[in-house]
Amino acid sequence: MNDSTNRLTRRDLIASSLVTSLGAAALGGSAPAAAQPIGSMPATTKELWQWFRTQPVLDLQRTYLDVATAGPTLRAAMATEYRVRDSQSLNVASFAEGQWSAESTRIATAFGGFIGCDADEIVFTRGTGEALATVANGLDLNAGDEILTTNREHPAVISPWLLLARRRGIVVKQIDLPAPLSGPEQALGLFAGAVTDRTKVLMFSHVQYADGTLMPVQELCQFARSRNLISVVDGAQALGMLDFQLRDLGCDFYGTSFHKWLGGSNGTGMLYVRRDMLDRIWPSLPRGIDASPPVITPTQSNGHVGAPAALHKLGNIVPLSWAPLRGAEVALGFHQQVLRSRIEARIRELTIYARLRLQQLPGVEVLTPNRPGLWGGILSFHVPGRLASDITLGLVRGHRVFARDMQWPGKSEGAVRISLHAFNTHDEVDKLFAGLQQVLR
Repeated sequence: MNDSTNRLTRRDLIASSLVTSLGAAALGGSAPAAAQPIGSMPATTKELWQWFRTQPVLDLQRTYLDVATAGPTLRAAMATEYRVRDSQSLNVASFAEGQWSAESTRIATAFGGFIGCDADEIVFTRGTGEALATVANGLDLNAGDEILTTNREHPAVISPWLLLARRRGIVVKQIDLPAPLSGPEQALGLFAGAVTDRTKVLMFSHVQYADGTLMPVQELCQFARSRNLISVVDGAQALGMLDFQLRDLGCDFYGTSFHKWLGGSNGTGMLYVRRDMLDRIWPSLPRGIDASPPVITPTQSNGHVGAPAALHKLGNIVPLSWAPLRGAEVALGFHQQVLRSRIEARIRELTIYARLRLQQLPGVEVLTPNRPGLWGGILSFHVPGRLASDITLGLVRGHRVFARDMQWPGKSEGAVRISLHAFNTHDEVDKLFAGLQQVLR
């Protein structure tokens, strides 16, 4: 590595292993009785992760290290989606308005209990990008108002704000985040130093998609609240990787996907709208809306009457996306069954091992922070003089290892990103290491 300050030390390993041990110790605990979607679960740690590996639809002849782009879907989620589509088609004439409202409320309540919010604060979407575009397009912002964000946000998340800059004349300010980040106080200081009297929104990721940095979400949201700023969080890489509750973060809006780390059906996600922010956002797809604000009862369309507040106002896609959302609900139950804390601990264990292996390769610069609390299941690294795209291509062609090459500010070669889920194994990390040894010769 070029920067010894970002090396994982033995002390770091011991400290981080405590988290893993705590997760493993929870193995004796039982999941809630209501969350049993996939049959009996092994009782020992070794058998558990072998069983976990068989649950997603995954080509086991490949080493898939790119969940941060798209995760494999759980078999049970796919089976449920098929059965629901079949039932919906057979009974298409019998679904009444009240049934859709009841089902929408039930699903929103289930996800609210899982992620830590009320059913009234959930809007289902087809992914994180759609969720956060709903926020960008729904807020009342004027020419000159500033959106403060970073230079490491996903294009799908930053693009709606850049479009608003062209349409309405708002200002998008992007902070240059260093890689690796030295600590949460560095991120907070950069945001605090960039706020002006025109700043209206703080927008940032819970987990940075490019290098896996865990941002200090709670501290940033507290800062935003103290300055009367709106906090908007991209949670695409957090749900299914980390064990957290939204109410503890204190954000105003949070968008996430169910088809990455959660293992749900493709094209599913949600937007969290803190209840007292609902009157401050306009719907993007109104149906039968009262044109005069505040918009209290915006629509009488199918599936909206009697639905929870955010779904009622901002749009309820449950009647249109019922089958994939039911599949995502099964994935939610699976994570409850295994325990979210145990899954996070397993992901961290594999990430520690991968980092130690990467540090054995000469010239490799790890871009993901090693400080406890600043990393999860994503690792990114840079090799001076070697194109990241050539590295990932060599891994696929020669070793059937699938990683992701990324563009990187200030590094013309780009960076390689790997993302490790609980279905991965230590042997697969070794395959990555052996492949990199050959590709980097």
